[in-house]
Amino acid sequence: MRDNAAASIVDRLMSDGPVFHASGTRVWNALPDTLRLLAANVSAGDRTLETGAGASTVIFTAAGSEHTAVSPAADEHQRIRDYCQTIGLDTSQLSFIADTSDAALPALALDRPVDVAFIDGKHSFPHPVIDFHFIEQRLSLGGVLVLDDIPMPAVAVVYGFMHGSPDWELIEVADHRAAAFRKLAAADPDDNWHLQPFNRGYPDYSFAPLSQRIRLTTHHRVRQGARKLRAQLPSGVRRAAPRQ
Repeated sequence: MRDNAAASIVDRLMSDGPVFHASGTRVWNALPDTLRLLAANVSAGDRTLETGAGASTVIFTAAGSEHTAVSPAADEHQRIRDYCQTIGLDTSQLSFIADTSDAALPALALDRPVDVAFIDGKHSFPHPVIDFHFIEQRLSLGGVLVLDDIPMPAVAVVYGFMHGSPDWELIEVADHRAAAFRKLAAADPDDNWHLQPFNRGYPDYSFAPLSQRIRLTTHHRVRQGARKLRAQLPSGVRRAAPRQ
């Protein structure tokens, strides 16, 4: 979306203050700079997807993308559609799925990969992780994923994984709560968990009492040291060396 068009639609939303949620009684919209961040990354003709619905849906619609919003409240969908039509936006490419994302996303069939996605659905664990898992599979290489509410621990775990992964590039953080990432590579189809920076802290024995934690950590380090030492020995000596 062009900058002036993006600014115009965000300003209109801020001025109108449409109330979409909780039977038309609550405003749970993304913050202004988050909406501008979405607008700056979506263009007419893009294939877009979001979990949750609200002012962000208006932004995608105003940009002219082929957009799908997944959220369980059908009455919210109608209020969003009505508002878009009231301000003169074409809603012919806007579709809603009235279901929870954990039920809808696994079965979601799209005609082409997603260019821009927004995760702002259920925030209780593990829903943000589920949303990321299924949306990442549908996002094109070079596509943008915006993750809202990253201060929430259930969302922060997704942010932590993405921020540490070479498969993702952090573009911007808006409103101190929404992070935009660009997808640089597809997820490894194999279970190479040990190659993920997110798992560098293995083994994490923080669940154990302090005395057991020290013992377990020491034992692990001794075993790791023994393995490294055996790997440095000549093959004949290595076979004869006792295992720890």
